[in-house]
Amino acid sequence: MSILIELYMRLYRGWMSFPEKMRYLFVGGYNTVVSYALYAGILWLFGGKRAQLALFLSFLISSLNSFLTQKWFVFGSRGRYLMEYVKCLLAWGISYLFNALILALLIQIFKVDPYVAQIVALVLVTVNSYLMLKHVAFRADGLKQLFAGCYHKKGKNI
Repeated sequence: MSILIELYMRLYRGWMSFPEKMRYLFVGGYNTVVSYALYAGILWLFGGKRAQLALFLSFLISSLNSFLTQKWFVFGSRGRYLMEYVKCLLAWGISYLFNALILALLIQIFKVDPYVAQIVALVLVTVNSYLMLKHVAFRADGLKQLFAGCYHKKGKNI
C-alpha cells in the first residue's frame, strides 16, 4: 500500500510543479466539459427548452466537483473546506450571473441555438472564474481583497 501512496505523491508533486495557469487550463477544461454535459443533458430532458433552468441545475450539480478539483489540483489548498466552498460559491455566483446574462442575450436577442449559446458563454465566463477563484476563493484574505475598495484604511465604510 505504501508503494501506491508514494506513487500518488510523486505524481501529485509532479502535477503541482506545472504552472498554476496550466493546471487551471486542464482542470478547468475538465470541469467545463462536465458542466456543459450536465447542461446539455438537462436541456435535452426539457426538450431543448428552459435553458436558464438547465443552467441553474447544472450549476448546482457541478459546483461541488469543480470546487474539489480546483482546491486539490489547481491551487493546492489545504483545510478550510467550508469557508473556501462558500467563497467559491460567491465567486461562481458572479460568474453564474454573467453566464445567465450572456445566455439570455444570445438566445433571446440574437436567436442563437441554446446549446451553441452556452458554449460561447462558457468561453467568456472562464477568465472571470479563474480570477475570482485565484483572488477570492482560495486566498485567506480573499473576501477582504474583494471588498477592499469599500473601506478606508482604518476599516470604516466610505
